[in-house]
Amino acid sequence: MTTKISFIVICFALVLSSCLKPQEFPLEPIIEFDSFSVMRDSAVLTISFTDGDGDIGYKESDTTGNFAPDKLYHHNLFLEYYEKDDALGWVRGKDLSGNDISFLYRVPYLTPNGNNTALKGKIEVTLEPSYFNPLSSQSDTVMYKITLVDRSLTESNKVESTVITR
Repeated sequence: MTTKISFIVICFALVLSSCLKPQEFPLEPIIEFDSFSVMRDSAVLTISFTDGDGDIGYKESDTTGNFAPDKLYHHNLFLEYYEKDDALGWVRGKDLSGNDISFLYRVPYLTPNGNNTALKGKIEVTLEPSYFNPLSSQSDTVMYKITLVDRSLTESNKVESTVITR
């Protein structure tokens, strides 16, 4: 009897899953800020994403053309660092050379197999050795603006992290 019920449940699940319409998302990546967790000096930032054509991430060999090390799109996840200034509001954090501080990442290749290439998932990055500008003694309040780029060089929406107080 148990075998018969299991067989019926499995058949029902197969029939039901074959009737479900595959998820559809816009072709451009869409991201949402999920969380920011501090761990001593480093931190973990998590975003969720969808991408309708499933072309998120780079292979390790993607290092020529637009993906060359000296090109903007060598990286595909960009975290712009901002500090709270009591007089000016949010301003880009600067390094010793006066350049804007950004955290740059290469999300690995993520393309599903099969006919439905839509992707939905989470990306988690560790900001280390520090998630804040150790040169800045003026601000103890920071945030990040985040953008994801797919292999077609289509930029996602830009989202902001929560306000982070160190």
